[in-house]
Amino acid sequence: MDVPGIALITGAASGIGRACAEGFAREGASGIALLDVNADALASVKAAIEQSHAASGRATCKIEIYPVDVSKEAQVDAAVDRIVATFGRLDYVVNAAGITIKHPGGAAFATTEDWNRVMEVNVNGTFFVLRAAARHMLKQEPILSSIHGRPLQRGSIVNFSSILGVIGITLSTAYTTAKHAIVGLTRTASEDYAKDGLRINAIGPGYTETPMVTQNPRVMEAMLERVETAVPMKRMGRPDEIADGVLYLAGGRSSFVTGSILMVDGGYTSR
Repeated sequence: MDVPGIALITGAASGIGRACAEGFAREGASGIALLDVNADALASVKAAIEQSHAASGRATCKIEIYPVDVSKEAQVDAAVDRIVATFGRLDYVVNAAGITIKHPGGAAFATTEDWNRVMEVNVNGTFFVLRAAARHMLKQEPILSSIHGRPLQRGSIVNFSSILGVIGITLSTAYTTAKHAIVGLTRTASEDYAKDGLRINAIGPGYTETPMVTQNPRVMEAMLERVETAVPMKRMGRPDEIADGVLYLAGGRSSFVTGSILMVDGGYTSR
């Protein structure tokens, strides 16, 4: 996927974030910073990737973990500064951290507490990481392609939207609003810095087999029913399939792509 250099991944302790970390290590990143609120899970992910990497005989990939709550501005700024100081630069950011909360009864009964929590993590967290990373990226020289040796970009940021960034469903007031906001953030920020070689895109995953889904039988049952009736491919996606889309948007294969929203959803939003 042409991703030499240093990657920062939020939400890296499980699910799609973990799959992205594994993908960057597999595809040739020289360093990866893993961010999540769960420090123990981060340590487990780091150990697993290092073990797999060593067994494969691939070049060394330095991995560091940073327990961070992305909704806390000061924590994000401090972590990004430390990452740049540790690795020397920052080439890719994957904003995979996020939460979802259902609102029984719909928008009329959504609590302010639930609304604020979803916005704090999904919107503010994405913005805080994007802002802190972009300030460093804009000052560095473009990374060179590992395939062609040509200059690529000063930095590449991939934000996580969702199929709910372009449609709406019931009982998901805060999450749907947040994911629409990520589309807007991506498009306006990409306009700000396209001329400077900083690319900003978003990915829109569909129904995906993450631990949050598979470990809850009721959620899994409801999800499978929805997939059967609404997803043309008649199945859920795998975390590594979403990660493949992220790697494409982050790396040199998409060097002329910015401000785009890549839907990886089994055809859900094509209807």
